[in-house]
Amino acid sequence: MALAVAGTAGGLTLLSGGAVAVAATAATHAEAATTTADRAAVCRYEVTARSGLAVRTGPGVRFRKVGSLPYRKHISADCKSSGWTQLRGSVPPAWIGRWVSRAYLKPITPIRVCRYEVTARSGLAVRNGPGTRFKRVGTLAYRLHISADCKNSGWTQLRGSVPPALIGKWVSRTYLKPIRPSGGVSAGGGGTSMSSFPMLAGAGLGVLALGGGIVVVARRRQVKGVS
Repeated sequence: MALAVAGTAGGLTLLSGGAVAVAATAATHAEAATTTADRAAVCRYEVTARSGLAVRTGPGVRFRKVGSLPYRKHISADCKSSGWTQLRGSVPPAWIGRWVSRAYLKPITPIRVCRYEVTARSGLAVRNGPGTRFKRVGTLAYRLHISADCKNSGWTQLRGSVPPALIGKWVSRTYLKPIRPSGGVSAGGGGTSMSSFPMLAGAGLGVLALGGGIVVVARRRQVKGVS
């Protein structure tokens, strides 16, 4: 029996002869890529609201207030020039993904986020600060793929592909191997993947968006006793 089903949202059309045709346009591809790239950029801000900046469950004053960020607090959030933005780091774990008004945030140093693979066979220690003197709060498994600030050495902060409580925590860069782009875009906030857009990958649009470009770093020799 012949069928004729139009699937605009899914980008597919089932024709009467049983053939499948892709119904997505180049404009749709570009829009999807732009949206994903925007989500991938994470920036650093300083709170400028002297009485504190409200943290809400959604992007607007009509949403419930769940907390407040103090004046001059440094936080990580999605890169935006206006409107509302989602928190990504340097805040209590329960507030990751919550919303604040961009009007009361002053940009400081932007963050470039890279993808890494954990190379510590016994697991990589996650700490409250950049050094072994800081409290250990977790461990990342061997060969786990994570997102963290782009660094060549020293210590780096976690940004994605880890439990929410570990976002913004620190790990030794010595035990992280950079992962080359392989048809996927990683969000600095940890959660957006180009695997959701297979047609983009097929069109050659699968690149790693780091906010400031693509970074490929040579693997450094491991030093024992740091993890």
